[in-house]
Amino acid sequence: MPLDQSGDLVNESDISMPLGDHLEELRMRLIFAGIGIVVAAGVTFYFVFDLIGWLAQPLLQAQDTMGFPAQTLVTDATAGFTSVILPVGIIAAALLASPWVIYQGWKFVSVGLYSHEKKAVYILTPFSTLMTVLAVSFTYYILLPISLLFFLQFATYFPKVELSSPNPLWGIILDAYGGDKTPPVDAGDQLSTDEPVELPLFPVLGEDPVEPAEGAMWINAQEGKLKALVNGEVRIIGLRSDRLINPLPQLGEYVKFAAMLMFGVTLAFQLPVVMLVLGWTHLFDPKAIASLRKYALFVAFAAGAILTPTDMLSMFVLAVPLYVLFEVGLIMMKIADRGGSSAPDEL
Repeated sequence: MPLDQSGDLVNESDISMPLGDHLEELRMRLIFAGIGIVVAAGVTFYFVFDLIGWLAQPLLQAQDTMGFPAQTLVTDATAGFTSVILPVGIIAAALLASPWVIYQGWKFVSVGLYSHEKKAVYILTPFSTLMTVLAVSFTYYILLPISLLFFLQFATYFPKVELSSPNPLWGIILDAYGGDKTPPVDAGDQLSTDEPVELPLFPVLGEDPVEPAEGAMWINAQEGKLKALVNGEVRIIGLRSDRLINPLPQLGEYVKFAAMLMFGVTLAFQLPVVMLVLGWTHLFDPKAIASLRKYALFVAFAAGAILTPTDMLSMFVLAVPLYVLFEVGLIMMKIADRGGSSAPDEL
């Protein structure tokens, strides 16, 4: 009975399988992977509205921080379902089921692997999953907020609009167009601005009251918002902004932007995994890879420019971790290469 590269006995029937059996095995693994995705989709679509709220939170926080209405919009009646619910549910299902899909792929190829190669897969699969979690977390908690704040701040530079027109001919034009539509006001009812006027005052509170009465209104000093209790629900009273631009992104376009950003960063974060595999294969000398550091730095910034929006800040925020991942992968590649060489190379 033959021996593999590690000296273990190998059953020839395990590595020599007819083509028909290979196709049957592939079909079975695809079916199992599909079942896993369907089950994951059942979970993600059950929590899809919570996922949408979680995904939209950085956008709403950025809008609120910049003083804009924390709100999105859709352009037609079906957009909320086709452009938001379906993409979020499907992408979340793919991410949730990815470990199961990877496991099914490993089960398919493991028939032709030696025992030491099978042990490597046990390391690569959780390592790749960990890097995926880190990529999603990095995108959501760091890269996405920085990108949104960077672009939303430009809207704050636009001037405020004074509705009282400086055009001295506006009154004449309005009269010619059809006259003033505002109802006449009795001069006796008008109050002089010099006279003290008692205006309604809303209580200014540090936080929302615990049990406000129905119809109560107050100002949340910490949030700087006017609120009211309507039908048992705390509502924020919308005040029209006098800014020229008030960004209201389409929710579907934002979901697409955030999903594609997470997907690209997730792929980029697999760099240490790829370098670890290269170290195990001994196809590349770690010393030769280390000599390419300046090119790796350039590629990191190029990837940062491609994967992020067009702002320089987001590019730097992504490029620096990518280069750090290259250095981490280089260390892992060195360790993996030493495992199969008699004289380890120094970087």
